[in-house]
Amino acid sequence: MQTRAIFVAAYRELSARKLFWLALAITLLVVGLFASLGINEVGVSWFGWTGDSPYFNSGTMSPETFYKLLFVNFGVDWWLGLMATILALVTTCGIVPDLVAPGSVDLLLAKPISRSRLFLTKYATGLMFAALQVIVFSVASFLAIGIRGGAWEWTLFLAVPIVTVTYSMLFSICALVGMVTRSSIAALIITLMAWAAISAVTMGESLTRRGLLANTMDIAACEAELADADSPPDEDAREELETRLTTRREQRETWLSVHGWFNLVSTCLPKTGETLDALNRVIVDRGIGDNAEGDRRGPDGIFAPRMASRKEFNKAIEQDDASRSLTWIVGTSLIFEAVVLAIATMLFVRRDY
Repeated sequence: MQTRAIFVAAYRELSARKLFWLALAITLLVVGLFASLGINEVGVSWFGWTGDSPYFNSGTMSPETFYKLLFVNFGVDWWLGLMATILALVTTCGIVPDLVAPGSVDLLLAKPISRSRLFLTKYATGLMFAALQVIVFSVASFLAIGIRGGAWEWTLFLAVPIVTVTYSMLFSICALVGMVTRSSIAALIITLMAWAAISAVTMGESLTRRGLLANTMDIAACEAELADADSPPDEDAREELETRLTTRREQRETWLSVHGWFNLVSTCLPKTGETLDALNRVIVDRGIGDNAEGDRRGPDGIFAPRMASRKEFNKAIEQDDASRSLTWIVGTSLIFEAVVLAIATMLFVRRDY
């Protein structure tokens, strides 16, 4: 009953804030926006206007797949994964500083409830805001895709636990900083800075992993051509291939070293982006966006192979991403969250007020 009373009080406090209702209204507006989009044989339509697109039309994908792509890439990645998360942090960053504020904490500690339970319950109420946003978004998207796309996709509701868990990784940092500084502004700013740093490390790990994969594919392609008795046809071409193979093998050591460091740091940090990407694996079918240029070979930067087609490289990336299980991604992230939350709880329990 004590825990329930704290949750009820937290909901009343959140619902009394204008930002809470503003976020819900924007969430419904976002769903309405992508529900207003359509797809036909020419391209994407919106209230009678049609934009030509060779990749997004009824000939390349079904309306069901089109709306699923909108849900994941526009709704989840852009809105829930970025804008709504920032709004949620702005709204909830004051929960812990308000908890330990003079006058407030004295009243709460007088109640017959342990300090650790009190702190963790207040932390859970912060997650309630994010969960409510995602539930509203998922229900509205479920109806929009069912009516407009003709598919009643229950897997959309996987966004509720996945996005809430993603938000909890950041909110644990916010709670710890708020506990130490007792400042809502400091908690918000430092959390956003930590989020940016985590995203930079994740991007570095992803790019170096792609570079390592491209290097591996080039080595395999060189070895295959050298092993073929009919290719290359002349000695100069064979010598060029051998030189290229030697260079790629030397570069491999560098790729392994750089990616190893990025991977080590990334393993210890929460994986907000990869956790959200897990929805893409479940909801959206693979093979979207293949085109004639996918068979073109050639340099596309240092993170792409020189002797494999773009289509082959994209397929190899998808397979490599799929090999990183959701259990490992979420598990290592939750370990980070548990450690941060344990430190914040310990500080709250041991501090004198």
